[in-house]
Amino acid sequence: MWVRRNVAPKSGQGSDQCGVKMGAKMSSANRRSRATETGGVDSTRQRILDAAEELFATQTFAATSLREIAARVGIREPSIYAHYAGKDAIYGEVIDRALLPFMAELESWSQSELTLRELFDIPRKLLYLHEQHPFRAQILHREFCNPPERISPKILVWLEQFAAKSAVFMSHLPENRMTRPDRHKVIINIIALTNMTLGFFSSVGMQQRLLGDAYDRDALFAEHLKLMSKLFKSLLI
Repeated sequence: MWVRRNVAPKSGQGSDQCGVKMGAKMSSANRRSRATETGGVDSTRQRILDAAEELFATQTFAATSLREIAARVGIREPSIYAHYAGKDAIYGEVIDRALLPFMAELESWSQSELTLRELFDIPRKLLYLHEQHPFRAQILHREFCNPPERISPKILVWLEQFAAKSAVFMSHLPENRMTRPDRHKVIINIIALTNMTLGFFSSVGMQQRLLGDAYDRDALFAEHLKLMSKLFKSLLI
C-alpha cells in the first residue's frame, strides 16, 4: 500500500549542454498541429513555443536566437516581446509544458493507491508520455548534463517529487519495511531510470547512424520498453 502527496512546481530557466539532434525536421503542418494541444487555438504564442521547443532540442538553448525562433514562426523578432519577455521566459514555459503531463501523472498517483501491477506499469506510461513529444524529452534530458547552478529549478522540483514517490514505494518493499529507504539509493535509482527513459529520444541520431538502413524506430522502442521494465522491476523486487 502506498501513500500519496502533492508538491507544487517552481519556476526556472534554460540550459544548453549535452544536446543531441533528432533526425528530420518537423514540417510546418506538424508544428501548427502541435500548437493546438493546449486549447485548440493556433495562437502566435503557442507557435513561438513550438518553434522554440524544436530549436532548443536540436541545437541547444544557448545556440538558439530569438531571431531564429521568430523566423521559424514567420514573424519579426520584436514581435516576440509582445508575448514573452525574452528567451529565458520562453524556455521556462517550454519546461512547464514539457512537465505538465508528468505532474498530472504524479497527481493521479496521489488520488488512489497503486497495485503492484500499476506500479510495474509506470515505465511504460512514462515512456509513452515522452513518445508523444520527443523534442521535450531531449530538452529534459539535457538538464541532466548541466552543472548544479545551471539546472532548472523546475526540473529539480519534478525530480524531487519523483524521488518522494519512489521513497514511499520503496518503504513498502520487504527489505525496507523496518527502515527508511536510503536517500542516496532513491536518488541514484531515479537518475538511472530517468536517464534511460529520456536517453532513447536523445540518442535517435546515434541509433540511425549505427543501424543505417536497418533502423526501425518501432522495434527499438519496443526493445527499450522491455529493458526499462526489467530494470524497474529489478530495483523493486
